[in-house]
Amino acid sequence: MPASILSMLCRADGVRLLRLAGPRGRMRIANLAEASPGDGETTPAALAALGARTALAEGLGAERLMLGLDGNAACLRRLRFPFTARGKIDLVLGPEFEPHLPFPLSEAALSWARTALEPPPAAVALAAAYPLGPLAAMLETLAGHLLPATEACLDLAGLDAVLARMHPSGASLLVCLDGGHAAFVCRLGGSPAIWRSLPVPAGDLPGFLAREALLTLSAITTRPLPALRVVLVGPGDAATRASLGEALAVPATPAAEMPTWPRLPDGAALPDRFAAVYGLALLSRDGAGSLNFLRGALTPPMPAGLRRRGLTMAGGSLAALVASAVLGLFVSYNRLDTAIAAAQARTAALVDTVAPDAAPGLTLSQKLSVLRGRLAELDGASRNRAATSGTTIEFLAAIHTALGMDDRVRARRIALDDQHATIDATADDYNTVDEVKRRLSATPFFSDVEIKGAKNVPEKKQVEFQLDIRFGRKEAGAS
Repeated sequence: MPASILSMLCRADGVRLLRLAGPRGRMRIANLAEASPGDGETTPAALAALGARTALAEGLGAERLMLGLDGNAACLRRLRFPFTARGKIDLVLGPEFEPHLPFPLSEAALSWARTALEPPPAAVALAAAYPLGPLAAMLETLAGHLLPATEACLDLAGLDAVLARMHPSGASLLVCLDGGHAAFVCRLGGSPAIWRSLPVPAGDLPGFLAREALLTLSAITTRPLPALRVVLVGPGDAATRASLGEALAVPATPAAEMPTWPRLPDGAALPDRFAAVYGLALLSRDGAGSLNFLRGALTPPMPAGLRRRGLTMAGGSLAALVASAVLGLFVSYNRLDTAIAAAQARTAALVDTVAPDAAPGLTLSQKLSVLRGRLAELDGASRNRAATSGTTIEFLAAIHTALGMDDRVRARRIALDDQHATIDATADDYNTVDEVKRRLSATPFFSDVEIKGAKNVPEKKQVEFQLDIRFGRKEAGAS
């Protein structure tokens, strides 16, 4: 789905606009425009109004608007933190930055980018503070012209994005001459490292650029560097490039000669003065993240066009999800019907094998009922066998143990069948009879022990008794 991004860079020397358009991931430069402010039009609000009028006049409408801010009005510092979590850095950035600010913290908008100057668990952040008053005036003016800004970044961040596109890794330095200022942007290890913006003095331009380039790199020359690559953006003659190359011991390559330098729709190279505004558009395309000043309390409402686009994408995704669910349900039911038919066929074949004597006129459900009845009969027989499990030897051994090894009990007859055992015996007294019953009742093979008869024989000084024992294992918990 095509998308569009408009970046607008507002500086005292002029307003520049660039529009990216095309499918996501393949956006190209579609239009660009610029305008010079007149007398009295150099205030932030006037510059924003000039940019809005130029955009409307040139038909540069877009879904998102990236506002570019002059890096010369910002305060830049490198701050060290003992952690790398973005949320924590956002939380303590203001208090850490406050001692370095030329204006109160409450009147500042903050942004930052993590550098590669220190490995985890610490982090060195390249932090920027921009006066809140001028920023708020520009945002209000743009909103009044129906061009609300969704993001705001420094022009130095745009130059950093351009350098990242040309040299995504290693160590690289970009020197940009534009509007009477020189910007020095250094990247290291795929991250921004140093940003500087200085007014160009009259006189020896090559010597000034060479000296400031060396000062820019001095903060990172204490650590081993990979091969340095230098890019020059803006008007620079042979003497300027030679001076830079001699000072840095690396040849300075004009940006327009780089194979990755962007092209206009007609095939011409993008003018150098549009480098920063092009980089800002790239930032908006890829996500500015913490480089965006419009975060936290400054987060703007979602533009109507972007909201419509989001709702359209969400609706399309929901429709695709519902269609997929319906299709999946239809396929699942078809597969289920096929599986049920196959299972019925296998069941019928198994029933015919197991019960070949079943009447051929019975349905499959009726045959299964017949099989369940047979299985229930077999299970009942198995339970009966388990309930009376034990052998004759085991029963006799249990009875012998219960009668005891002494002469107080003497067995005269023991009779056994499948379910019962009958014992005729004599004992010294009735207490011994009760003791024998308790012993037999404690045996797991006997489910019930009953005294059928007991009589005292005085002349023999003994008690004759009879026990009836029922075979079977006791249920759990039975005494």
